[in-house]
Amino acid sequence: MRKRIFTLILLASTLTFADRVVIDTSMAASTDNDYKDFEDRGSFGPYMEFGSVKMKNVNYSYKVNGRSHNISVDNTYLYGASGSLPLTEWFDIYLMAGYQYLGVSHSPRNREQAYQDLAAYDDEDDFFEAPFDSTDLEGRHEIHTALFQLGFDFALPIVMNYKHQFMLKLYAFGGAVFGKTFFADDTKFTSPAIYGYAYGAGLRTAWHGFFLSTGFRNNHEYFHTYFERKTGDVRDDDEFMLDFDTYFQPYVSLGITLF
Repeated sequence: MRKRIFTLILLASTLTFADRVVIDTSMAASTDNDYKDFEDRGSFGPYMEFGSVKMKNVNYSYKVNGRSHNISVDNTYLYGASGSLPLTEWFDIYLMAGYQYLGVSHSPRNREQAYQDLAAYDDEDDFFEAPFDSTDLEGRHEIHTALFQLGFDFALPIVMNYKHQFMLKLYAFGGAVFGKTFFADDTKFTSPAIYGYAYGAGLRTAWHGFFLSTGFRNNHEYFHTYFERKTGDVRDDDEFMLDFDTYFQPYVSLGITLF
């Protein structure tokens, strides 16, 4: 009888304190999350490229009324936004859209003869307007450009830690450049499209929902345009071709991951 009473008391005590039992797992084996890789995610954010056009890397042809001109080119940094979409941990595609200003100062190589040509047009017949004027001979083009880059990168993951939501990788990239120019000055040249390519290498890191990419890139850009109305019989007598490279331009992009 005493044994039964003792057993009932012990059972009641166990049920009473069961919800207070704490299981110590400090010595348990690691969970699967300790060994998972952090997945690279789609991302989007502001982009900025720091670089300048150097005349030693510029090829050009600038003519008005068949006479060649000298030019000098300056530019602002490239401002925009970029995004990337990983297809695998080794391979991403990316897109960048941005704005850059180009300033092009020009003057005829034979200034005296160029102005004589203009005077001859003015004296020939006052009824018809000359096909070019002094601003076409000497001046400065204010060119606004909208640029886009579409390409891919191959990555070398260094750290991909799921537990700490952290990733670090090196990557090399390449892609196509295309865009549109908008001449803001009073010029007779039409606004042409831009074509080119870009390549480079960088470092990308992500932590939780934020990312940072930085590195160096090389760009090649080209456009070719003509007067809207010819000054003579040959279209190439009034042309503006600009073909230039920029090397080792630092860039930075930061933002958020999309999923």
